[in-house]
Parts: sequence; C-alpha cells; structure tokens
Amino acid sequence: MDKKDAIILNELQKNSRVTNLELSTILEISELEVEKRIYALQTAGILKKCTAVIDYSVLQDDVSVILSLKVTPEKGLGYDGIAEKIARFPQVDSIQLLTGTYDFQVTIRGQSMAEVSRFIAEEIASIDGVRETMTQIIMRTYKEQGVEMSRPQLRERQLFTF
Repeated sequence: MDKKDAIILNELQKNSRVTNLELSTILEISELEVEKRIYALQTAGILKKCTAVIDYSVLQDDVSVILSLKVTPEKGLGYDGIAEKIARFPQVDSIQLLTGTYDFQVTIRGQSMAEVSRFIAEEIASIDGVRETMTQIIMRTYKEQGVEMSRPQLRERQLFTF
C-alpha cells in the first residue's frame, strides 16, 4: 500500500459514492489504475465495504445500545470463538475486544428496547462463556464514522420508553 492507496481509502471513507473518474483526477492517474488499486485493496482485505452512514435518530422506531461483556475465553479459540458467535447476529452492528474491566463492547440495534432486551437475554447472555453483561442505551449520536449527526435545529429532548 502506498500514498495513492491511502488517498483512495480516505476519499472512499469520506464518500463511498466518489467515482473512479473523480479519484483519477485527484490522484492524476487513469481510471483503470484507480479500478486496479481498489480491486487490490479489496483483495488484500483492507477495503471491506463501501457503505452509507445512516442517521438512525431520524427514524422513529430504532434503539441502539452498547453492551459490555465479561467473558471466559474458549479453550483453543480464546476470545475469537465467542466474538464469532456474537458477530453472526444481524442485530449486532459492531463488536470490539477491549482492555480493562470488560472484554467486549458490542453495539446492538433493534426496533424497541423490549426487542433489544429480549435479544440480549435470550441470545447473547446464553452464549457459553458470557459471564456478565452491562447495557447502556445510546441516547443520541453526535458523530458516526466521521460524519457529524447532531442537528442543532432539533434541540427538543428525546423521550425514551421501556
């Protein structure tokens, strides 16, 4: 990976809809070269996915939580086995291994707090090796994947029901 690849990744992260023509202009290389570089970044596993950043606070029926987990690592697999089990659920947006008090931080999304609570109790907490959970509700997101979400014109307080 060189400086031009880093620029491609940066531009795609800012706007996944940037065209190869726009990238070729920025980098002063051909569109074909841009295409080859993007393909190489994908093949190397560096560029995983070009996607949209969604402001879920605009949607009325959406709840996000951060779930912190203490786990007992699996023999022979360590933390990876548990992480793979958790990551397979579509409700799981992200999972990270941490240092500190908790082992994992998991971001979960659902249509209601009841749905998310049920998912955590029935699916996550029942996984062998999960010893403790702590759930925090995400009340407002101000920045997501480098994109500011805060809308000053909408300052009313949000009502959360459980």
